Amino acid sequence: MIRVSSQLVVLDALVENGKTGNLVDNLEIKDFQVSEDGIPQSISYFSHDQLPLSVVFLFDLTETVQPTLKPLARGAYEMLSHLKPQDEVSIMVFSSHTELLQGFTTDRALASAAIERASEMKSREGTFIHEDMYEAIDQAGKSTAPESRRVLVWLTDGTANFENSLTQKTIGQQAPARLHTKEEATTKLLNSGVVVAALIDRSAKTDAFMAVADISPVSFIAGGRIGDINKYADVTGGPVLKSSKKEVAARLSELIDQLRGRYTLGYKPSTSKPAGTFCKLQVTLTSAAYHEHTNARKGDLLVRSKRGYYR
Repeated sequence: MIRVSSQLVVLDALVENGKTGNLVDNLEIKDFQVSEDGIPQSISYFSHDQLPLSVVFLFDLTETVQPTLKPLARGAYEMLSHLKPQDEVSIMVFSSHTELLQGFTTDRALASAAIERASEMKSREGTFIHEDMYEAIDQAGKSTAPESRRVLVWLTDGTANFENSLTQKTIGQQAPARLHTKEEATTKLLNSGVVVAALIDRSAKTDAFMAVADISPVSFIAGGRIGDINKYADVTGGPVLKSSKKEVAARLSELIDQLRGRYTLGYKPSTSKPAGTFCKLQVTLTSAAYHEHTNARKGDLLVRSKRGYYR
């Protein structure tokens, strides 16, 4: 998460042991260092699991995900039980575009009903992930809790189609006439307070689709690719977990734990810059943090946070 006002920049950071995968959840404000464009900043706001979550679940409806859609939905049901009463949920589905099934609500019955609807849906359209991302960020911005941590949780096999005139005519007939680009979606993401997370569950259809895409010359025009969701998540410092049908619920619960376990840091920028300037961010731990709060060596701990923001 990152929010920017004229006085304060607020962002999320996740700290985990890279060897064990365990979260480090006993840190204090003095254990963190934040720099903007290489200049150290003075942290003036700190919290840990105090702000509510605003979570948008996005179910992939494309053909390669159909074999895993119901297990993903069952996992999402269980995931709801890991949320706090004040956490709100929205449900969307996506292919060449997104569709909203349920706006933000704290009513778990409404959320469950929307998840059930999603599990019964399917689409013959392809996946235009950059357009989907752009539209999903818009929905995340409609959260009803102004101080919440806004998260997009993508339930997908991680594949996407190329966006071009051919795919729009064949597998994108329901998509907007004018598709948003990767650059537009990324800029919107960096200007938002949204963290991208995903659970990737590949089916046999996914593997067959990617095998054909790899060997067919048509793949350069209408084929598939993987990795887009990972790149979006990386920009925001969000987690991406892989799963199989047998462990979906456990992995989704782990995903929520990682999202909830993020620290929230705030600082007032020490320098003024023109509006629209991109500022690079880096969050690290102090040397004392390793000695006082962890049993790990410096290289063992990973700090994941947003890479930057626009003033």
